[in-house]
Amino acid sequence: MTDKLWGWSHVALWLAASALLAFLAMNYLPAALVDGVYIPVGNDAFYHARRILDAAVGERGFYQFDDMIHVPEGSWLTWPWAYDYLMAQSLKLALWVNPDLEPMKFLAYVPVYWTLINTGLFIAIARAAGLPLSLTAIATLAFALGGMTLILHVVGSIDHHFIELTFVQAAVLAGLHFFRERSGRAIAVVFGCVLGMAPAFHNSLFILQIPLILASGILWLKGRSLSTGKASVLAASLTVSCLLFVLPSEPFRDFRFEYATHSWFHLYVTACSSIVLIALSRIRFSKRGLVSMVALGTLLVLPLAFQILYGVYFLQGATIRLDMIEEVKGPLEMYLRAGQSSDVTRYYGWFVVLAPLLIVAYGWQLFVAGSSSRIFFASAAVLGLILLLAQFRLHVFGYWALLLGPFVLAQDLARRRQLPLALVSVAALALVAVAIQPTMKHQHFKNPVPGLSKAYAMAHSLYPILAAECAKSPGIVLSYGDEGHPVRYHTDCSVIVNNFLLTPLHGKKVREADALLDLTPESLLDARPEVAYVFVRLYGVFRETPSGPEPVPPAELAAINSRLFIHLVGREELPDEFEMLGEVRSGDDRDIAVARLFRIDRTRERP
Repeated sequence: MTDKLWGWSHVALWLAASALLAFLAMNYLPAALVDGVYIPVGNDAFYHARRILDAAVGERGFYQFDDMIHVPEGSWLTWPWAYDYLMAQSLKLALWVNPDLEPMKFLAYVPVYWTLINTGLFIAIARAAGLPLSLTAIATLAFALGGMTLILHVVGSIDHHFIELTFVQAAVLAGLHFFRERSGRAIAVVFGCVLGMAPAFHNSLFILQIPLILASGILWLKGRSLSTGKASVLAASLTVSCLLFVLPSEPFRDFRFEYATHSWFHLYVTACSSIVLIALSRIRFSKRGLVSMVALGTLLVLPLAFQILYGVYFLQGATIRLDMIEEVKGPLEMYLRAGQSSDVTRYYGWFVVLAPLLIVAYGWQLFVAGSSSRIFFASAAVLGLILLLAQFRLHVFGYWALLLGPFVLAQDLARRRQLPLALVSVAALALVAVAIQPTMKHQHFKNPVPGLSKAYAMAHSLYPILAAECAKSPGIVLSYGDEGHPVRYHTDCSVIVNNFLLTPLHGKKVREADALLDLTPESLLDARPEVAYVFVRLYGVFRETPSGPEPVPPAELAAINSRLFIHLVGREELPDEFEMLGEVRSGDDRDIAVARLFRIDRTRERP
């Protein structure tokens, strides 16, 4: 591990790589700028945008419980307070400086400018891991060109994932410095604050404490425990920072204990990590000490048993409807489902085939590595790569290791075999040139559709109509869950279901919506009289083939779409209460309606 500071060459690399990534991210501008208006990119980004705009310029202000989703119950938001709140405060500051600034335009460019932060952290990790400039530059090139890096930073993608990457990389960087033999207490404070703050930006980031505990435990088994002073400072800063950031969380003040919301669960996990850290620094390794640590760990884990079980269900995609969402599928499942490697390599590149080998290599290093810092690097890499292979959505935990891991191992091999650095660098550059090809082909310089979603793009023209109606007469919109977030972003209407699919209430609302969508139009009028609008959008209008999109026959559409929606697009006569406000047709030889918007006017009498 190197102690050298950045020179001009590293600063130049940082600026050049950030500029390259920002340039590629800006190629997605057509997805964010539609008919001269900026919109969010990605389904979840629509809800983030609505919450941020409500907090910064809206009448509702900032909220952590939303009574306009999952109506009539409403629900706690499974996204913690810090990200959206701080984005809103940043927007307020920008509007104070420039009152004429378009709010959504400001938000759309935040991920693009954030390339400076995440690229800088990646380079810093490479330097802390001991990579020379040439290998650092090659790894950073892979980072800037990487498909996973790109999707986090495209213009308009204001989902929280790019800030998750920031905390993952910041935790790795701080940990590498903390585990150095001569590190001081200042880095212990920084490391603890990064880990303690992280869950306030996303619930899952408590996972970042695992490499710390794993590395500390392995060092303890080797008789090289952390000093009591360092462990105590780290534990104190971790606990205090977590407490300070959990206090503004309303689920915490509501005494909830669940990983799905920023709650007492996260403070308890932090307290457990702190207790284990201090115990490892005070108890010497022995048979008796090992029994004591196992007993302590078991006692601390027992209150978490149910949440751990639910977390396993989440990782398996077993919660309701979650198995249908692409981001919870791992690379192998994505490949088996699609039957072609491009569906996987377009995001991960050919680097993905190295992931199992890297897990084995760094798993071995956990026990044979000499330096404490390398043991921590290996623990973070193993955990991150396992999560990366488990789910697409969890790639932020391991993508840095997928790109850096091979080069760190190559550097080790070169030192042992006394290989010329130039030879290793040429081989590394060749690896990147080959591995990045699928991403270059399928992700860069594409013509993105509005919102980066074909489903949203298809029905995009109906949202202004619905927005105007909801402004006059707000009400409940019945739709598929995929429309839930865009409906909330564009309108003042509420929704029964959306793409929040984490808690038992979310599962209940999915089943409730499914039951309504299985009705006839006549039955819907009696079953849910408070529904004011129906937003119809058919699934599977086109299927992807090697030669391009292919229209799906109407008979097949009827088999894969809801009974209610098939009635509303296929029947010539509907109940008088259903007033069609707009429609989108297929535009091909079928000439069928693929999306329609209805207002239910209950003042009309049935014949």
